[in-house]
Amino acid sequence: MSEEYALLVKNGSIVDGTGDPLYEGDLAVKGERIAAISKGERLKGDFAKVIDAKGLAVSPGFIDVHNHVDLSILYYPRADSFVRQGITSFVGGHCGDSAGPYNEYIGEPWFYIDVYQDVRPTMGRGDWLIPKDDFNAVHKELYGWEVDWTTMGGYFNKVEETGLAPNMVPLVGHGDIRSYVMGNDYKRYAKKREITEMRKLVEQAMEDGCRGLSVGRTYEPGRWANFQEILACAKVSARYGGIYNSHCLRSEPRGDKKPEEANVNPVYGVLEAIDVGRKAKMSVQISHLGNRFVVTPPDNKIMTEAAVKATLQVIDEANEEGLDINFDVIPHHNTGGIFTSPHFVGLFRKWLKIAGSPEQLAKALEMHDLRDEIKEQINKGKLMMINPKRTPDWAEKRIIKIHKDERFVEKTVAEIAKILEIKPVDALFEILKGDPWAMSYSIRNKTDYIKLEYYRHPKMMVGCDTFAVDEKAKGRHPTWMLPNQNAFGGFPGYLRRTVRETGMLTLEEAVRKVTSSPARKFKMTDRGVLREGAYADIVVWNPETITDKGDAIEPRKYPEGVEYVIINGSMVVEKSKHHDVLPGKILYRE
Repeated sequence: MSEEYALLVKNGSIVDGTGDPLYEGDLAVKGERIAAISKGERLKGDFAKVIDAKGLAVSPGFIDVHNHVDLSILYYPRADSFVRQGITSFVGGHCGDSAGPYNEYIGEPWFYIDVYQDVRPTMGRGDWLIPKDDFNAVHKELYGWEVDWTTMGGYFNKVEETGLAPNMVPLVGHGDIRSYVMGNDYKRYAKKREITEMRKLVEQAMEDGCRGLSVGRTYEPGRWANFQEILACAKVSARYGGIYNSHCLRSEPRGDKKPEEANVNPVYGVLEAIDVGRKAKMSVQISHLGNRFVVTPPDNKIMTEAAVKATLQVIDEANEEGLDINFDVIPHHNTGGIFTSPHFVGLFRKWLKIAGSPEQLAKALEMHDLRDEIKEQINKGKLMMINPKRTPDWAEKRIIKIHKDERFVEKTVAEIAKILEIKPVDALFEILKGDPWAMSYSIRNKTDYIKLEYYRHPKMMVGCDTFAVDEKAKGRHPTWMLPNQNAFGGFPGYLRRTVRETGMLTLEEAVRKVTSSPARKFKMTDRGVLREGAYADIVVWNPETITDKGDAIEPRKYPEGVEYVIINGSMVVEKSKHHDVLPGKILYRE
């Protein structure tokens, strides 16, 4: 009697995730696992379903090592934007922000940005923490349920009750732990007894199944912690074999500065993360690594290349010492972060909220004292997207895409200023007055040669740093935030650039960096590889056509070239269509 299988993938170019050369072969799935693989010959048996993968790559499912899908998964359990780009597992709970533990406050202003504005409307950056009861009053009205868990274990129960399409590797966030213990009184160093309470919460989270500890050293409340507090919490996670995941302290904390942070060298944050790994004896993952040596002027290529080498040398020296240090990179050289807003008026969000509409703000700009107020805020570096202190060439990096005045379309603010014979800051006002609903985007670098150098490094992995949503996702409050384009096409964009367009990575190496390498790092046994007995997390895709489709103006476009996605043996995506199934698992600490 013939062997029975649920699925046969035949005639494919099998890229097994290890970095070994690809080969032509067949792959059979039974239950949740790969039951058989053949090399150069046909598998025989009875197959409930057959995929002819001739001309297509067959690889392990991609693993996103840095994102915030743990916060969005209860609202988008299908995770369309992730699974349709081939992501079968994600590591969640980063930047010190996990979905718990929660006490009387909730500190998650990213995914819950609209709920925060419902509860406590603000002109600009609001409070990090809001009372849980106030939050739930609005949340229940919107979604029909409350955030009622207090521990990571309680959150896991809610996720499993709801279901999820991809697999989740959970981390616990130091920021939520700090908020649990210190509440709103977090803008100081923790006391000894408070650190003891934090350590107990880390221990509980690790017992609940978390695989490591994340910190957000640029964000509230984690940047107020001293090294001793961070290390004390990390050591608890290390006892359980946990990984330390660091969004490092940079030169510009996002909020009020402590006096000693006035001139922090960006590389110090990386060195701090490495020192935690050294002292706690644990593996370290550094989030969205980029140049940590400041180059002025920023467009000096020779100095920039030296800064890349110097930054990577820090990583290399730590690994040569015997430490286990990896880093991740956000795909696409001109985007990053969780959200995007193409509305030009969004640059003036604070005043937009007061005015009530883009049209009203444009009209209000006739008042010279309002223009003077905005100029003063810009010159002081108070506007994140127009900050001459951090980005002196900001006017050359902001491009108008849609505008009623055709002279402005596809022009930078600097170019428009020349057309109008005024200063760039004054051009901002004229652009908005001429079209309150103008669309724009910014470019960080003219080319992606810096990004490609980081992609090349053997310790590199990929993290989209976004939520998993769908094509309807949009913010309700000004500035009507959209998901970042990486949420829909980060991994296809990475493969397009590294393999097909530049050839800087072989297909096998590019796949290894997003499959077996992260699976090893995060101790995901039997995942990230194609071999008999491994879990059937599989992507069938076309190396000749795979690409991202979204852009800064409309990021909510699904990629091309991802044909089939199988998770734990279940067909989730077929011919680029979601099957509306939820076979994902929480991959608890082993």
